Amino acid sequence: MTVLRPEIVLIARKADAWPGPVEELIGGRTEVLAIDPDADLPESLDSDAVKVMVASPQDAKKFVPFFPNLRWIQSTWAGVDALAGHIPESVGVTPLRGVFGQAMSEFVLGWILSLERNIIERSNAKTWDATPERGVRGKTMGILGTGSIGSAIAAAVKPLRIQCRGMNSSGMPTEGFDRCFKSNDLQFFEDLDYCVAVLPKTKATDHILGASAFAAMNNDAIVINVGRGNAIHEDALLDALDNQSLRAAVLDVFTTEPLPESHRFWWHPRVYITSHTAAPTAIDLVALAMRDNLERYLVGDALEGLFAQAKGY
Repeated sequence: MTVLRPEIVLIARKADAWPGPVEELIGGRTEVLAIDPDADLPESLDSDAVKVMVASPQDAKKFVPFFPNLRWIQSTWAGVDALAGHIPESVGVTPLRGVFGQAMSEFVLGWILSLERNIIERSNAKTWDATPERGVRGKTMGILGTGSIGSAIAAAVKPLRIQCRGMNSSGMPTEGFDRCFKSNDLQFFEDLDYCVAVLPKTKATDHILGASAFAAMNNDAIVINVGRGNAIHEDALLDALDNQSLRAAVLDVFTTEPLPESHRFWWHPRVYITSHTAAPTAIDLVALAMRDNLERYLVGDALEGLFAQAKGY
């Protein structure tokens, strides 16, 4: 029996498209093996040889105990909070970062323009209506999270003359934002026309969008959440929508996913649900995200962009 001694394992199902570009990136510089997460490990596999695993957080958590010499996990998801507390300190984890900016920007801009220009309603009109639309010029957007995704969204809305402010953990200024505020500073929410959350799931981000935040926004404000569901206090959001304190909410992520069929969000007239599809993982994104770190790993340099368990992102 030939013993398999891969240095890198790809935990992927047959339908997954990302392993091809990853194998092409590795280019035969070290041995690679694809493993189906729903099948048993090959009997001929030398688990001690595995140093790198590319997998979703859920699959990675399952396979970590089998690879005692593991050094690096490249996640195929942006969020890796599911791994917190389940990996040894000696194992570095890199989330899927720096590759979702365009997709998230498309999503945010698409929804704002659709709602502000009444695109869907206009397309279904059966009578003449010459009422002018409000447009977006001069409106104010607040983005919770000023990392690569938040910065990409800020850059995307700038040509439309939308003013942009940011919120981050420190309040430190970030390029592309007119002003940045520290987390939970209610001044950030004052008179917002658009509030976009791209936050990771941490204790500090739990219900950061609650009654006080909604009350500070304009009554015509649109809330968009493409980060993690824990950021929104769901009851407070429903109350604000019912009380006409907000115009609409576009929700891609939720505390419980899939969103239960009985949840009130499904039939609220001003809630738009997109079922965690805001930023699909294109075939080459995993390879793009791990490209620089793979070069560092192969020459023995330190990895960059590591998940910090203490921070939760």
